Amino acid sequence: MRKFTIIFMLFFALIIFSYTIRVGDTISIEVFNYPNLSRTVKVALDGSIPYPYAGNIKVQGKTPDEVAEMLRPYIEKFVKQPVITVYVVEYAPMLVFLQGAINKIFDISTYPDMTITKLFSFLSISKDSGVDFENIQIRRDNTTITVNLLPYFYQGKFDNDIVLKEGDIIYLPPLSSEKTIKILGAYTLETTYVPGLTLSTLLLKLGPIDKEYAEIENTKIYQNGVVNSINLEDVISGTKDYPLSPGIRIYIPKRKEKYAYIIGFVKNPGVKTFGVNEELTLNTLIAKSGGISENERKFIEKIIVSLPNGKELQYSPEVLNTKEKIYLQSGSIVKIVKYPDFYVYVLGNSKIKGKIEFTPDEVKTLKVLLAKIGLDDEVEHDGKVVINNDFVIDIKSVIFGNEDYNLKSGDIVQIVYEPFVVNVVGPNGGSIKLSYNEPKTLPYLIKRLGIKEPKEIEKVLIVRNKAIETYDINTLIYQNPDITLEKFDTIVIKTAETNAVYLTGDVAKYIVFDYNEPITLQRILAKAGLSDYRQIETISVNGKTLNVKENIIIEKGSILNVKLKKTIYVTAMGYIKQTGRVAFEYYETPDLKTLFGKLGGLIIGPDLYYSSDKVYILRNGKIIKEFDAEKVYLGEENTILQDNDFVFVTERQPNYVYVFGKNMPNTIVQFKNNEAFDFKTLLAKINGIPKGISKTVTIIEDSTKVSFTWDETKNLQLKNGSTIIFDLDTENYVYAMDALGKPEVIYLDKDKVTLYEILTKLGIDKNYKYVKLLRNSEEKIIDISKVEDTLAFNVKPGDIIKVVDTPQNFAYILGEVKNPGIVQLHEGTTVLEAIISAGFFTQNAAPSSIFLYKDGINGNAIKVNLSGAVKGGNITENPIVEPGDIIFVPNDPLRTAIDWIPTISSMLNLVNNSILLLNNLSGQ
Repeated sequence: MRKFTIIFMLFFALIIFSYTIRVGDTISIEVFNYPNLSRTVKVALDGSIPYPYAGNIKVQGKTPDEVAEMLRPYIEKFVKQPVITVYVVEYAPMLVFLQGAINKIFDISTYPDMTITKLFSFLSISKDSGVDFENIQIRRDNTTITVNLLPYFYQGKFDNDIVLKEGDIIYLPPLSSEKTIKILGAYTLETTYVPGLTLSTLLLKLGPIDKEYAEIENTKIYQNGVVNSINLEDVISGTKDYPLSPGIRIYIPKRKEKYAYIIGFVKNPGVKTFGVNEELTLNTLIAKSGGISENERKFIEKIIVSLPNGKELQYSPEVLNTKEKIYLQSGSIVKIVKYPDFYVYVLGNSKIKGKIEFTPDEVKTLKVLLAKIGLDDEVEHDGKVVINNDFVIDIKSVIFGNEDYNLKSGDIVQIVYEPFVVNVVGPNGGSIKLSYNEPKTLPYLIKRLGIKEPKEIEKVLIVRNKAIETYDINTLIYQNPDITLEKFDTIVIKTAETNAVYLTGDVAKYIVFDYNEPITLQRILAKAGLSDYRQIETISVNGKTLNVKENIIIEKGSILNVKLKKTIYVTAMGYIKQTGRVAFEYYETPDLKTLFGKLGGLIIGPDLYYSSDKVYILRNGKIIKEFDAEKVYLGEENTILQDNDFVFVTERQPNYVYVFGKNMPNTIVQFKNNEAFDFKTLLAKINGIPKGISKTVTIIEDSTKVSFTWDETKNLQLKNGSTIIFDLDTENYVYAMDALGKPEVIYLDKDKVTLYEILTKLGIDKNYKYVKLLRNSEEKIIDISKVEDTLAFNVKPGDIIKVVDTPQNFAYILGEVKNPGIVQLHEGTTVLEAIISAGFFTQNAAPSSIFLYKDGINGNAIKVNLSGAVKGGNITENPIVEPGDIIFVPNDPLRTAIDWIPTISSMLNLVNNSILLLNNLSGQ
């Protein structure tokens, strides 16, 4: 017993002395025989503790022994050879926070390596806890990780079992009704949807069904606004079965009970039941579904009644305004069909902007739209309408003339108006706006400026596109010549005697000097507020460029053209701490160093598995430069960027090997940047070779197979992607790496096992074209797109199978989805299914304006409205996606398919380059 106690104390001491102190810990400092120097303190938020004669000492991250040594110099001033003991009296809690469907706080400080599935076990969170386990979010620092734990509950898989850290927020979304299955009518049941659930399995949960009580032959299945009739007898007898999906409602009517289904444009669609003495009429059915108001009736196109015998009747919406009763048969399905929504988007210079809807009885023309949105007088007379960035028409010709335009639903209508402005440089100058009813001539402008004394004016100049035209002031005042002005002209009023100069271009100013004051360039710039020379691109007189740093004499009355530096915008994406569009002002150097500084920096570090790898600069759709991210990080490489450059940083994958073997963690082992990529480091990462396992291992590198016997004096450099086998029973196993590189060991439980069986166990389907098979150091590429070939090929013990390509049957999905890239297609995949498989919409998505580019970016573009998938409405547009198609989810519903092509081209280049890099890695 004593021996055990000593061992336990030694073990406890090892834990204590390896522990690093945290904020909130309470520690005791004891100096033997000197109680005045001993004390108990709590670690403050800044990680420090107070100690006499030492001030505040930073102890966070230090072991108790290290803290004792830090205090020793201060204590030795008073005590010779002090005996100092530091230990933790009370540990600070390490809290994680559960929010959402379950709200709890849990302290993980006493549970090392606590994972999310272990936490669920501790808190008794089960699959029946009302949580949407597909979309669990773990928020750590500024990062959110989404985890799908349905496989954990239903297949026992938890590959993404995240180790929790202090401060983690675990959001458990409540399970919505759209993810449950309901049975209504004669029997009621609501259950959580389970992947792979079928109707026969659901009926087992429901229990025995009384066929005399329930009208099973007229069972209805309702989903996505569609009602189908089935006979449950077929399911009960086992002759048929139906796969179920989340949100399905199943209605089993009671015998002798009257009921009808109502769907479409009503507040509460679904099955409605009627009492024995209650009339089953159309108006009563609509009333039970929430009713249709007088204002809403104008949106109804027709009413369709499907009788139980399959016959279909159609009514006009006028029947709702009569007192005539339309009797329905029990089991009828009534669909209230709404006219298609008609709306346009308006932006620009109108009083009402945004989505403008038309009622069915309104004429869908531009003239009606302009009356609905309201315009100012100036816009009515001088504005233009641009429709879909294509068709342009003067507003005046529509409002006051006979021109018009027939609108289409979804059109983007931009009201464009630029006031007629000219810049006057001279006495009382400034920006002058001329109204639509004012003449746009130079003599009128002179009159409006109030110039009545021609003798004070030397001449008048029009500066237009760097050209200068000169006019006599007397001619302008007394002869009134027809000299037409253009928008944004600069008019220079040169005075006869004033000691002044005139600035034009990006700066329009009249600079006056005292009578004998010298006119120099730097004085001009100072008076104009341009003392920061970095802001100036060029400044010139009579076409001659001046040096802004030289204080040269400028002649009185000179006209100086000033061009200022413009703000430069650069977009950066990829493996960096932040992504986005960065603005460089004139005083900033637009280079890579400043760009990454503004975005939080590159992801570089010796203790990282993944890091920033290559920096590409794209200009006008082409890669013009490539840099090594680490050299950019260290300041060894840099470059100046230009306006609208696109910078993309790729991700460096870690070195890795596959490990198989008896009593070994059959897994992929990754190496950090600072870890030696050799066999000795590998053993340290997998906790060595277990006792009883041979130290002779097999290493397979591509088609080369060698044996290596390990001892402490030897080491071996590893090759990326190699397979390492620790004395496994090769008589009964094959090894495989699936499409994601995840290793599997498959036991051969019979004499002959086909490649088809192995691929099935791995979940690899015919959408993959090739696998690589290694057998006795020989390599073979096998085409697996033909099922008959995989059925005819038998695998042997010791074979190694790797997937070497990406699926051939895929489409691109880009834009505002959570996981943009490529999606694998199956027969009948729709746009909505593809978006769901890519993680669904982001918060910035505009689901009403999705574009499906058939056969690639140059193919036919189809606009798809999936706003119903977000708002819970009906989805009428959901086309099939085919291989090679591109789905683009924008963040702006007002731009057209053509507008997005440059953005999509850049994204496609990045996606394809990423795929190419991955393929190159898999082939190494």
